Amino acid sequence: MALLLGLIAAPWEGRASDLLDTRLGFVFGDDNVLDNTGRSKNPSPAAHFGGTCQNALFFDNVNSRYCGFETLSHVVLYKQSEAFFPGLTTEAALALLVLEGPSGDISLKDDSSYIRLAYRPSWWSERESISLTAFPVSADRFRLGYTYRISWGGSGAFTGRAAAAGVPGVKLQLTRDRWYAYVGAKTGIILNDKTPKELETQYGVLLGAGVDVLPTLRLEAGGGYFQKGLIPSLASQGIVAPVRAMGASAEAVYHVGVPIGISVDTRLYKNDPDVLQKFFAPESYPGGLSYSVSLEASALGQSLEDPDRYARTVFQPAYAAAAQAKVKWNYLRANVIGLYRSLSYIQFDVPGFPPFTDYPDGSVITPELFLAVGADYHLPGLHLTPGLIAGVQNPASARAPTNVLCGNNPPPLCLGARSVVIRDVNNPDILPSGDNVLPIWSVKGTLKWDISDSVAAIGEAWYSFDPDKVTFLQSLSGISISEPTYLNPQVIGFNTIVQCRF
Repeated sequence: MALLLGLIAAPWEGRASDLLDTRLGFVFGDDNVLDNTGRSKNPSPAAHFGGTCQNALFFDNVNSRYCGFETLSHVVLYKQSEAFFPGLTTEAALALLVLEGPSGDISLKDDSSYIRLAYRPSWWSERESISLTAFPVSADRFRLGYTYRISWGGSGAFTGRAAAAGVPGVKLQLTRDRWYAYVGAKTGIILNDKTPKELETQYGVLLGAGVDVLPTLRLEAGGGYFQKGLIPSLASQGIVAPVRAMGASAEAVYHVGVPIGISVDTRLYKNDPDVLQKFFAPESYPGGLSYSVSLEASALGQSLEDPDRYARTVFQPAYAAAAQAKVKWNYLRANVIGLYRSLSYIQFDVPGFPPFTDYPDGSVITPELFLAVGADYHLPGLHLTPGLIAGVQNPASARAPTNVLCGNNPPPLCLGARSVVIRDVNNPDILPSGDNVLPIWSVKGTLKWDISDSVAAIGEAWYSFDPDKVTFLQSLSGISISEPTYLNPQVIGFNTIVQCRF
């Protein structure tokens, strides 16, 4: 905290808001007014102050790693200066994430601080350069993919086992007026699972390019290769079986009357000159028609343990895609988003499900698919923005060829293969034997009232029909096992939020 106070007190040319980008939120809500018990896997207490990710739906925050209820700050101390050599510019940013926990504790975390050297020949335009960017602590923002929900190659690319030692990196980029290209590298430190256990360096390489084919059309592509250490279960048997991951992503964006948008979570490294751009800036309505359409796809793969062949590995593919359309006409905004993620893509950073293991032969694997359509209209005289969004999701799931949940001698109630719903990374729900996964339907109404240029009140209410919600209850047959039991599929929730941005 002393460091944070020192940063705020440091000399700074401009207003305090140039240094701090803060969202302070006060929430009163209930993720499900029809279930105020602790029976479910994620307990749902009655309406209370404070919000969590349970108060968000599957189509919320596709372009952000945050739920929207957090009290947090992006603290950036930025410095740019001309070097002693012609054409060379130096810049650096100490970027910190200040996150307040539910108990009031404050956590400080590096938010991809960087040092950048940029060289521009005298005959190049102001936008062009050859730059070298170093991320001393965390290069998480330096990632592949373009929609945050399906981006990859961040710090998690080395699995969570490398997080404690940090994942620094470096990027070399050539930027011309209508195109750019870059190559970069990261390292992660992972404990070797083979005796004797030692810390080992794992390497990752990223590269990519983009070109403005037309003033309204941009094409981008990137790829990467990452080492993830050894497969623990094989290493414990003295078998050296490394996990190697690779993949590529591509995107096409057509935009008219609006700049190409990117996720706020990747803005620091994608647009270096816009490092001080506000994450929580209010929406602007310049008038007229503007729209953008984007198509994105990623194809990845990695080597995992083959569960059907002893001491063998197999290459597991993973796929994701997203299509988005955004339209703004005067005070009306509308958007459509469709997203696809294979189960192997959702679990790619773990890696696999179960970890480090491919699916058994005969497994039935279904991907996540969702489609959402939304619109809102701003009433400038009243400073009100009512909106409505609706969507349908088919969650990812896996069904093994045989039941592996009840041991080698399962009781009668436990016979048969079961479907496991994977809503997000390592978030499974086991359905009763023989039942199939069904679609989830959701609709949400919103109302935003801008009280001032920094304070807004927001109301949200939603209805969802989720037939895949289960919990485990003691079997009535007297057998000492817990059986998956369906909960009420109907969900009614609400949020009332007061947010301050500065």
